[in-house]
Amino acid sequence: MRVDPHRLLVLRAVQRAGGVQAAARALYLSPSAVSQHLTRLEAETGLSLVDRAQRGGGRTLVLTAAGHALAEQGEHVAATLAGAERAVMALRGERYGLVRIGGFATVLRRLVGPAVIDLAITAPGVVPTVTEVGERPGLAQLQTGELDLLLLERRPGAAPPRGVATVDLLRDDYRVVVPAGWSHAEDGDVLRGPWIAGSPGSPARAALEALGEASGVQPDVRHVCDEFASMLALVGAGLGAAVVTDLVLDLLSIGDVRVVARPMDAGARLVYVAHRRGPSEPGPAGAATLDALRARAASW
Repeated sequence: MRVDPHRLLVLRAVQRAGGVQAAARALYLSPSAVSQHLTRLEAETGLSLVDRAQRGGGRTLVLTAAGHALAEQGEHVAATLAGAERAVMALRGERYGLVRIGGFATVLRRLVGPAVIDLAITAPGVVPTVTEVGERPGLAQLQTGELDLLLLERRPGAAPPRGVATVDLLRDDYRVVVPAGWSHAEDGDVLRGPWIAGSPGSPARAALEALGEASGVQPDVRHVCDEFASMLALVGAGLGAAVVTDLVLDLLSIGDVRVVARPMDAGARLVYVAHRRGPSEPGPAGAATLDALRARAASW
C-alpha cells in the first residue's frame, strides 16, 4: 500500500474547511476533484474517512476517527514541505509563492498596499492577493484556508480571537475630531455631543464610550457610520464630533475638521495580524509578507 501525500493534504484541507466546497476554494480545485481525491485515498488505505451518514442537508462534512487521524498526518506532511521550501529558499536566497491577505479598509490602504510594493522589490517571487473583509467572515476564511493573513484591530488588553496565532503590528491612537468652526471644542462641552460614532460593539464606538465613562458624561450619539471617511465628512459638515485614529488622519485629508487638544485621551487600538496555528504556518510567502508588514508598521 502506498499513500499519496498530496491526498493527505487534500484531506487536511477538508478537515480545516469543514466541507468539500470550502476546501475546493482554498485549494483552487473543483469540488469533484476534491471528492475524487478523498475516494481514492479511501481506496488506497482501505479505510472509511468520511461519515457519509452525516452528509447532506447543508451539514458540515464529518470525518471518521480514521479520517481525523490521517488528516493529522497531513499536518505533518504540510509542515515537512513548508520546512523544505524554507530551506530551499534560504539556500537560493529567494522567497516565493501565493499569499492571500485580508483586512479592513484603512489598514489595507495604509499598511498592506505599501508592504505589497516593498515585496515586489525584496521578494519578487511572492504573489499577494488582497481582500477587504470584516473580522467575522475574515476569520472564517482564515480557518478554511481562503486567507493566509488577516489584519484586525482590538482594544489594548482585549483578548485576540481564539484558535489563531497573532502578531501585533502597531498601536494606533484615537483622536477626537470636531468641526473646525466649533468654538467650544477645547472644553468639556464637546463630550456632551452631538457625536458621530461607529456601530455598537465596534472598536471606535468602544473608544468613545470609554472616553465618556472616564469623564462621567454620556455621549449623545446622533449619527452612526463605520467608514471613517464618511465619519470625517459628517464632522466636516458640522454634524458633530467623532473619534478616529492617527492612521485615518494620516491617510485621509478632510477639510473643515480639526483635532482636539491631547488632554482628551480616547485611548488606542492595536492593529495586528492573525494567521493559522501550526508548524507550517504562515508559510514562506506569508512569512515574507509578515516581515514586510512589520517593517512598514515600524516605519510609521
